[in-house]
Amino acid sequence: MSVEPGPERVLSLDPVMAGQLDQAASFVVDLLADPGRDIRVHEGQLGLSDEVVVPGHPDGFALEPLAPVAPGTVWAVDGGSSVVADGRSFQVAAYRAARVRFRDGRTDLVESPPLSMRATSPESMLRTAREALTDLLGAPPEQLPEPTRPVDALREWSEWRAVKATVEQADVGDLVLVDGSLHGGLMVPPAVVAAVHRSAVDRGVSLAGVVKASTLYWGRNAPLVTLLKRRGDRELGSVPWVARISTDPVFGRLYPGEIFVAHLASTAPHAFRVDVARGPTEAAEVLARLAGLADDPAFVGYPYPLARAHQAARVTGYQVVDVRRAFRDALSRQGMGEDDIEMLFQDFHEVLNRS
Repeated sequence: MSVEPGPERVLSLDPVMAGQLDQAASFVVDLLADPGRDIRVHEGQLGLSDEVVVPGHPDGFALEPLAPVAPGTVWAVDGGSSVVADGRSFQVAAYRAARVRFRDGRTDLVESPPLSMRATSPESMLRTAREALTDLLGAPPEQLPEPTRPVDALREWSEWRAVKATVEQADVGDLVLVDGSLHGGLMVPPAVVAAVHRSAVDRGVSLAGVVKASTLYWGRNAPLVTLLKRRGDRELGSVPWVARISTDPVFGRLYPGEIFVAHLASTAPHAFRVDVARGPTEAAEVLARLAGLADDPAFVGYPYPLARAHQAARVTGYQVVDVRRAFRDALSRQGMGEDDIEMLFQDFHEVLNRS
């Protein structure tokens, strides 16, 4: 069958195929209304071959009121990264880890180092992974992770180097906050987190992680944090609260502490997963200190030091432009022709999207 040429025709004024908006909306509504059973930790959280599945129901977790207390001295670490050039078979990445210290009611230290830059390829990333993990562990790693996300890996390794150094510099009673959970991720083996945790316990330092995008699920992958936030709004109203999730013994074998979902401020629109490592301070006190940090109007419900660390670490669009310009100049100094440089930075998707 042939189609005769003719003028361009718009086949429909609707932006989406008929009926598919309602189908997608129906899936989400049904999922939240009847997600199923069991609590799941997505395999990406632990790097395990199977999901961690434990019995549980969102209505079965106790929602406990949370009273804020003075936070004391709190350190926070976060990282930022960007792709400077993508040659498909290699990438050039820019990344850094930043940290802040909150003490006596104010931020008295902000460390935002210059961006590190590294060219990566599948072969070079194996060497880089060995170097980074040897530095973190103090000995060569028993097994190397598969560096499928090189830019993320470089950022995460730099973050945990900063966490390790911060724990070693913190005073007794200080609290060190990590952006993300305390499992470390696919690129950071559990041995790295365990070593940092041991150091924190030895030094009398508390350690906690706050997760902005949790992969805790219930049943058919319904977001557990969202379900608990909805339940908290319905049952407790506008108050801070916390729910302990790691009630099953399996969590104790996989994590260095307890897992919670916490609504840290009365007017906060979000709740967060919070991991609190076993240590010198009870988890309830650590959570109360976090609530004491979550009242800044710009970031209500989120610990202020972590928000400041995020700002210090992020790689802005303007910085990416500046770094790419500087990298082009460096390529030119190394003898690369302008046409080849242009080809390296070319992404035809951008051409199509501009049209």
